[in-house]
Amino acid sequence: MSGGERIVFRDVRDFSARQTFECGQAFRWKRAQDGGYTGAAGGRAADIAFAPAPGTPCAGEIVIRPLGGAGEDDRSFWANYLDLGRDYGAVKRALGADDAVMARAVAQGAGIRILRQEPWETLISFILSQNNHIPRIKACVERLCKHFGAPIGGVGGAFFAFPGIDALAALSAADLAPCGLGYRAKYVIETARCVSAAGGAAWLEGLRDVPFAEAERALLSLCGVGPKVAACVLLFGLGRTEGFPVDVWVARAMRELYGVERKDAAAYAAAHFGDHAGIAQQYLFYYMQNR
Repeated sequence: MSGGERIVFRDVRDFSARQTFECGQAFRWKRAQDGGYTGAAGGRAADIAFAPAPGTPCAGEIVIRPLGGAGEDDRSFWANYLDLGRDYGAVKRALGADDAVMARAVAQGAGIRILRQEPWETLISFILSQNNHIPRIKACVERLCKHFGAPIGGVGGAFFAFPGIDALAALSAADLAPCGLGYRAKYVIETARCVSAAGGAAWLEGLRDVPFAEAERALLSLCGVGPKVAACVLLFGLGRTEGFPVDVWVARAMRELYGVERKDAAAYAAAHFGDHAGIAQQYLFYYMQNR
């Protein structure tokens, strides 16, 4: 790791950097040679490392080194981003209490936490994720940031903030050509224009507080947003843990492990997992990829 003043969170439980940063929920983190992760979130760049205590792989110390200088609120920002205020031990006990399948999934992905990402970045990132694979999604997001985001730090100016709503709304498909987004470029521009017209970031933030179905309908009205993308934005960008994204891995998990078909998966999850459905989804996704 390299960087400035360290931010240290001690006695953290129920956390694994590898599981959290590599479970498909965020696209701006890369594993470093020392096992830490380097990336950007919320207009900040940082190195994040986790040192587990002996014999306890999901408990230990998180060390964060901001890249490009530390801000006064960095500690509270990263604590919120890593969802350190949530008792994941209690969540895991509740999910696995009467569900042997989920108990196995929880044990497999015991260090997963739901990153509390910015709604706008999450929205565009998951629009780009459609019919795509993670390495290419990451490349698309990074090119978008490099071409249209403000520099935020790192060696040689390596990191850029995610471009704002109005910045993308003002572009054309030709402007986005160097980013290699393909047909998704028109979705990005049209969605940016719709969100800007609706009230911008404040409109997106407001979806945290309206009924879940209303927030889902609002997202589904945007160009390029289907049920899976809407669920991802609700879960990863708006902190709505009722959201249950169903991709091919989760659809397979629901069919093979619960006997539930894809069209019924979200309704089953709402009834069976309740407010923890989105967290359960991450455990199932990770379990199917690593069992």
